[in-house]
Amino acid sequence: MTSRILAGVRVVELAEVWAGPMGGSYLGDLGANVIKVESFPRTSVTRIVAPTPPGQGPSYETSATQQTANRNKRHMALNLRTDRGPEVLRRLIAQADILTESYSAGTFAKMGFGWEFCRQVNPRLSLISMPGWGVTGPYQGYVTLGSGLDASGGHWSLRGYPDDPDDLVPAVFHSDATGALTLVFAAVTALRRREQTGAGTHIDLSQIEALAWQLPGAFAEWTMNGRVPRRTGNMDPVVVPHGVYLTSGGEATAGADGAAWVAIAAENDAQWAGVAGVLGHTEWAADGHPWATVTGRLAARAAIDAVLSEYALTATAETIADAVQAAGGIAAPVIAPWSVLTSAQHLARNWLESVDHRWLGTQLFPGFPWRTSPDAASWDRPSGLVGEHNSELLGELGYAEVEIASMLADGVIGDHYGPRADAD
Repeated sequence: MTSRILAGVRVVELAEVWAGPMGGSYLGDLGANVIKVESFPRTSVTRIVAPTPPGQGPSYETSATQQTANRNKRHMALNLRTDRGPEVLRRLIAQADILTESYSAGTFAKMGFGWEFCRQVNPRLSLISMPGWGVTGPYQGYVTLGSGLDASGGHWSLRGYPDDPDDLVPAVFHSDATGALTLVFAAVTALRRREQTGAGTHIDLSQIEALAWQLPGAFAEWTMNGRVPRRTGNMDPVVVPHGVYLTSGGEATAGADGAAWVAIAAENDAQWAGVAGVLGHTEWAADGHPWATVTGRLAARAAIDAVLSEYALTATAETIADAVQAAGGIAAPVIAPWSVLTSAQHLARNWLESVDHRWLGTQLFPGFPWRTSPDAASWDRPSGLVGEHNSELLGELGYAEVEIASMLADGVIGDHYGPRADAD
C-alpha cells in the first residue's frame, strides 16, 4: 500500500455486506495489509448474483457493494468445512495483528475460532467481533442486516415525514456507516493497547450500540423531558426556516421527475438576516419585527415557508444556494447520490478516484472519508476477484505450489462460483 500510516499491520477480515468490509477498506486505505477471507463454495452475500450485460463478466465480480466496500485488500476464497480449511485460517491468525469477524454472536466460537483459541495461537492478536447486537445477551445468535439494526435501534422511527406510514422510509441504513467507522476506531484502539501491554485484546463491537450514539438527542428527549420524538421530515423543531423547496430547475436533481430542490435554513438571527436580505426584506430581521427572533420565527413557520417556496421558484437550485450562502445563510442544492460524481466541490478537491477493473474497465468511485498529509490515503487495489490472491497468500503461509494446486482441485480454495465457464 502507498500509505504508510498503518504499514506493517496485518488484518484478516471475515465479514460480508457493508459495515465490516467497508471498515476493512478504510484500514487498507491507510496502509494496512488487509486479507479478506471469503466463503467458498457458498457465494458471499456481498457478491450479489444478478443478470449482467454480455461481456461484463460474472455478476458476483461486478456487484456495486463488492466494488465499493472491498478496495485495498487481497482476496482468498476458503472452504472452512473441509479438512484442510481450518488450518489455513489458523495460519492466517498466527500472522495477523487484527482479526475482524461479523458472524452472528457465538458463531465464530462454535466454528472453533473463538477468543480463547485466537489468543493461544497468537497472543499479540486482537479480535474484533462485530455481531449486530454484540457478543453477549438474549439476542445471541440473532442474524441481522442494516435494516434490522436501524429498526431495533430506533433510527427507523425517526426517519421520514410525520404523517407517513412506518414502512415508508428511505432504504439506506445508517448503521452501515456507523459500524464501519467504529471498526476503524476499535482497530486503532487495539493496536494502541498492544503498544502499552504487548498483548492483544478482544473487542466486543455491538453495531447497534455504535448506532445508538448517533441518537443521543432522541434518548434524552424521552428520559429527561418525557417527550416522544416524532418524525419531522425536512423540518427542524427549533430552527425556522429549515426546509426543502422546489426551484425552477437546475443541474442538480434528486428525483426521477426532473424536479430540482434546494435546502434552506437559518439557525440564528444573523443567518436569518442574510436570508431576509436575499428575499429583499431586510426589515424582517430588524429589531421589533416578529420574525427577528427565534421564538417569533417558530410561531410563523408556515408563513416563512410560504415566502421561501415562492422565492425558490424564481431561479435554479444552484443559483439560490449560492445567493443564500453568500448572504450568510445555509443552503445547498438537493442532488441525487450519483450527482456527487459531477460535483464542482469534489472535482476541485480531486476527491474522485479513477479505478481500473478487469470486467468494468475504468470507473470513477467516491474517495476517502478523510485527508491526511503528507501521508495520504490511496486506492492501490480495486476490489479483488474471487480467490484472486489464493496462491500468493498461501505461499506466504508456507504452502508449496503442489499443495496449493491440490487445495484448488479438492475445493479447499476456489477462484470462481458456479460453473467454470461463468468466470471466463
